[in-house]
Parts: sequence; structure tokens; C-alpha cells
Amino acid sequence: MKTYSARLSLASAFALVALMALRSGAGQEPVDTNSALSSPGQSESDSKAETEDTQTRLNDPLFAKQKRLFDKLRVLDAWQLTKGSPDVLIGIIDNGFDFFHPDMKDQLVPGFYAPGGYHTEIYVNNAHGTLVSSIICANENNQLGMAGLAPGCRILASSHGMIEHFLLKLRSEYLKDHPDADISEAPKVMAQHRDEIKQFGERWTAYMGSSIADAIRYSVDHGARVINISGFLKTSLIASSEARNKLKDAFTYAASKDVIVVIPSGNNARQVEDYPGDEEHTIVAGASMLNDERWEQDFPMGKQTIKQGSSYGKRLTVMAPVEALVVCVPHEKRYYSADDGPAGACDQEFEDMYQTLPSGATSSAAPIVTALVGLVYSLRPDLDAKSVIQIIKQGCDDIGKPGYDIYTGHGRVNFKKTLELARDWKD
Repeated sequence: MKTYSARLSLASAFALVALMALRSGAGQEPVDTNSALSSPGQSESDSKAETEDTQTRLNDPLFAKQKRLFDKLRVLDAWQLTKGSPDVLIGIIDNGFDFFHPDMKDQLVPGFYAPGGYHTEIYVNNAHGTLVSSIICANENNQLGMAGLAPGCRILASSHGMIEHFLLKLRSEYLKDHPDADISEAPKVMAQHRDEIKQFGERWTAYMGSSIADAIRYSVDHGARVINISGFLKTSLIASSEARNKLKDAFTYAASKDVIVVIPSGNNARQVEDYPGDEEHTIVAGASMLNDERWEQDFPMGKQTIKQGSSYGKRLTVMAPVEALVVCVPHEKRYYSADDGPAGACDQEFEDMYQTLPSGATSSAAPIVTALVGLVYSLRPDLDAKSVIQIIKQGCDDIGKPGYDIYTGHGRVNFKKTLELARDWKD
């Protein structure tokens, strides 16, 4: 199984530097590229025995690598109540999906495909959505790979795809001509194309805002109880007022149907407040490490250092740990090579259909929280969105400063405590 180093690659540097140049107006910030319990009267020793038995019965080969995460979140304890219900449909809106990944067989239901975008079977179009889906719904105890956090739930997969991606095409062409290029060269190359990058940023954010809005409405109309969008949705980044308003209206529509939307806080390690949606129907998920410290990381890039980390603010709801995450990635060699496409040519080595991420950023925190929402609805389908979000807040383990704070929200999610609250919740 492939394990990524924390060292920033030239390809990643291209992305990060370009993000700093994607400004559609003065003062605008850079764009991010981007779960059961003992029953009443059961003794503590009985509960512990059941949990240990569950661990023994899990035969997923990579579960040993996931155990620290599962222990931190008390997932196996939570599974004593529910592993999720197929009646609970979780919407995921992302760039694309590997629907036939062996570890997610029969878990992904094909849904919306955004018009005007390319939906190709190449890595850049499918990897992120596959990764996010696997955190939630990878099959457990099937003698394959990993286990998802809510494997009993189903996924309604909606793809926004991508338009022709100027930045990624530029990267592809540059690396083709300069295979031994050093990371420090990225800023210079980006500076030569500042105007093109700005124009692309305007097109890209307009397309993303509009297509995600359409996907939200589709997901709501097709029965999703909760929707995961693992992309940075700072509304002021969307240059087009039409697309910006369309996205806001879609969040309002989801709220009117009592559907929860989970979004990441962003990876810029700075304060953000202008997320779409209202706080009774929208969860903003931040990223922490397994030691309950807020995720933050410095990436050296030549003579510069770029800081990435979990963004924060008054809208931050909860945290989830993103350290050493085992995830699914596209499972066949054909995804990794293409002569051309919306991101240009690609030729990547296929090593495995799983990867371990040293830190998964906030786009991985969001599906952890979404999985928990799915489990709460599986246990208590009668609850409304406002109650579910309140239960998740109260079910957190407090980290950071005592009580709510803008850096760690209501704390780090605890699956066991949350489902205990949900089980006994009375409106």
C-alpha cells in the first residue's frame, strides 16, 4: 500500500503557488484546491468484551493501520448500536468516483453529473471522490483493505467533474519539458502566467459554485439525509455573483427540506467566516491530529515556506482527526495514464488501490463527521436536522480551550458518546 511522504512535490507546489495567485478581486483570499454501544444495564466489562470481539472479527487486512483512528473516535463501541442503515442515503458531491472499487462494491449509487464538465476515468477526476467515499462507506469485514466508518449506509454519488484546467495543464506541460524540475521553480513559472491563472480562477469558481448548487438540489430531491461536500466553499471566492447566489439558494433549499450539509473549514490556516448555509443545517468540520492538536503544517518551497492548516472561525462546528488515514483510490492501472484530458496528459505509476495519508486535511475531516451524521440518522431516523447537529456538538470531546472556541469548535467528535446521546435523546 502506498504511503505518501509529507514532503511537498513540485506538482503540489504548482497548486499551492497558483492558489495564491487566484485572486478575482482586491483583498480576496486564495482558493483551496481542494461510527455503538452497550445497552442499558450492561456492565463495563461486558461492553469491553463485545468491543474486543468486534475487533477480533474485523478481517480487513489494513484495519491495523486504522485502529488508532477507530480507538480515538470510539467507533467499535459505537458499532454496538449501529454500523449504519441502507435506508440512510448519504450524498457526496465531488469531482468523480471509482464506482467499481472492490472495497466499495454496491455502496455507491450513481447520481448527478454536472453538465458542461468533463467526467473522465482518469486519476485526477476520480481520486478525491473515491477517497472521501471510502472514509464513510468502505465495506467492513470483507477480507479486503479497509473499513469505512458507516459501512451500513449507502452513498448517492454526484460528480461535478471539471472544466479544462489551465493550472493542471500548465503543470503537465512544464513537467514534460522539465522532468527534473526543482520545487523552487514553481513560483517563477506561475508568475509568468498570472493573468491566465486569474481568468481560469474566475471560470473555475463560477463553474464549481453552479455545478455544486445543482448537485445539492439533486441530492436533496433524491432522498439524501446528509450531504458531504469536501471542497472549500468560501462564498466570496466565487467571482460570479450569479453562481454565488445560486450556491446560497441551494443551501437554503437543502435547509427547507431539513437536510444537513457538511463542509470542510478549509486548509489555509486562517480565519474564515463566509461559509454558505445556516448553522442549524450546516456543519463546518475542521481537522485535528490524533493527539487532539489542530492540524497545521509548514511546506518548504525553495526559500519560502507555505503554511497549510485547518482554518478556523465562529462558524467552525467540530473537529475530526485526519492523521494516518487509510483510504481507497482508483483501483485499476487505466486510471493512471492518459495522452490527454481536461488536466492534460498524465502518466502515474499505479502501486495499489489503497493509500495512507500522513494528514488528510479538512476535506478528509468532513466525511468523518458525515459518517457520524449517517450513523445518528440510522439509529434515530425520527430526529430533525437541528437535533442531530446539537447531539453531535454535545457528543464531542472538548479539546483546545475549555468550552467552545473558534480554533477547535465544540471539540473532536466521539462516535460512542454521540450515539449514546442520540439513543436517549428526547425533543
